[in-house]
Amino acid sequence: MKRYAACIGLSVMSWLVLLALCACSTGANKDKPSPVDITAPPVQKPVFPAVTFTHEMSPVGDMMRAFGEQAGGGFVLMSGLEERAVPKVEFQKQPYEQAIAHFASAVDCIYMHTPYYYLVVPPEYQQLETVSLAAKLDTTYASMNVSAAFGAKTELFIVLAALSESLDITVVADNFIAESCCGEVHLPEAPLAVILEAILQSARIPSDTLVVESTPEYIFLRAAHNESQASLRLDTGSLTAEQSALLDKEVSLSLPGVPGDQEGLIFAFRPIALREALYPVSEQLGVKVVARRGLVDIPVNPVVIKRVRLETAMNLLIRQWPLAGFCWELQADRILLREQ
Repeated sequence: MKRYAACIGLSVMSWLVLLALCACSTGANKDKPSPVDITAPPVQKPVFPAVTFTHEMSPVGDMMRAFGEQAGGGFVLMSGLEERAVPKVEFQKQPYEQAIAHFASAVDCIYMHTPYYYLVVPPEYQQLETVSLAAKLDTTYASMNVSAAFGAKTELFIVLAALSESLDITVVADNFIAESCCGEVHLPEAPLAVILEAILQSARIPSDTLVVESTPEYIFLRAAHNESQASLRLDTGSLTAEQSALLDKEVSLSLPGVPGDQEGLIFAFRPIALREALYPVSEQLGVKVVARRGLVDIPVNPVVIKRVRLETAMNLLIRQWPLAGFCWELQADRILLREQ
């Protein structure tokens, strides 16, 4: 990802070329072989049509949302910037990059680019450009592409639930990550890894605070300091054949709604207490799920889990809670959520 100041002057590459020419003009290295060029290739810019767009003075989040709806293209405005005011704009066949530069300058920010979108951030958040998931996702997701648009202040549990519903996959985050809010996001069709990177950048989640777990069944995003175990099932000894079959049964789980809800309804989802989640969980998993009395007021964030083993679904449901000490136990005729 390449970054820019909002006002473009002499480019860094121009300075590098100038320095290289100066070095070659000296005689010190006249007879020495030229050094090997190890400079990384420049990141390709996205290609979007020029834009004609007019908007009265407004918060930049509102303005860029209208810009995305009218002009398309791809951009991410970092969370926390959306309320900054921008004067009236009038673009007439303006190059797309120049329009992004204008928005960035108006809110004292810089912008960077990827091959798919532009990212607008304050200068002190340049480290967000290092967020990368491409090498962290299971190959199951390599061919998945999706476009996405989310309004600023949308919680990530809603964003991830919408992606899971749209792609018929499972993307879940612990509460540290899931309760962060994204910025204004308008993205063209791109690989799933790129979409997730953009969402995390918009929510101000740098790569060193994030752990990505990915299997053919699911993607789980957790805070680096959350050392949640992959399996939270309490081992109570050998399982019967019926219990093993139950754990391996393929299930889907949607909270607080039900599988098959129209995608738009996800944006109305809100956290519910565990006591309210037990019945829909039981209905969707096909086995009675109960909880110890001390756990029933724990909030459960909206989540969409698609076509995973029942054991995986139960683990992911509890792993959302970033506190240690919770587990689940498979009993003769039910599942019990309890303290360890």
